[in-house]
Amino acid sequence: MKTLIINEKEIRKRMIDLEIKTINELALKSGVSKPTIYDYLNGKTPLSVAFIRLCDFLDLNPNDILIEADKPTEDTHV
Repeated sequence: MKTLIINEKEIRKRMIDLEIKTINELALKSGVSKPTIYDYLNGKTPLSVAFIRLCDFLDLNPNDILIEADKPTEDTHV
């Protein structure tokens, strides 16, 4: 079964563009909690309003950072 997950490389590239050095800094500036961001990057959390908020802050189209992958399990990371 396929699911949509966040492409971590695209998030990291955009963080560099915005001179954001850490996930903590991204969380503080975007208003999305650090655990939620980590969960997104690890494919653990379904996409939500927080995902849209993160995309808005990073000025990214959600379609540009979503990739199709096998559905992750509890111990599988992106």
